[in-house]
Amino acid sequence: MAYCELEDILKMMPPEDLAELTAEAGEEPDPEVVAQAIARADSEIDSYLAVRYVLPLSSVPERVKGLSLDLAIYHLYSRRSVMPEVRRDRYRDAVAFLQEVAAGRARLEGPEGEPAPALQEVAEVKSATRTFSRGSQEDW
Repeated sequence: MAYCELEDILKMMPPEDLAELTAEAGEEPDPEVVAQAIARADSEIDSYLAVRYVLPLSSVPERVKGLSLDLAIYHLYSRRSVMPEVRRDRYRDAVAFLQEVAAGRARLEGPEGEPAPALQEVAEVKSATRTFSRGSQEDW
């Protein structure tokens, strides 16, 4: 299941601009090129989310949909030689957020505001320093 669709991208940019980025000689956006950009964006998202979440996600949070849109549009622009600065910035922001999620410093919220299911809970154990060790028992 893709995190965004062609219709979502068309809400972000005019069809003429999308056609210019995707179609080699046509006036209509090429759905195959758009699907490839979306697949590339989604696999990039999954590579970060797989560290913390069970994939595929049972429902797509709005934040993930937005990240997919930003990454897919960036990949569409990368097919051409001109990249708008705003697209580059949105791509960098999306990747930075995904890195925060992978590191555990940010998390995704589901559509109803609940946390997305985590892959596993990790317990951390702390204790006092060791009194006896091989190094402290050398002279025995």
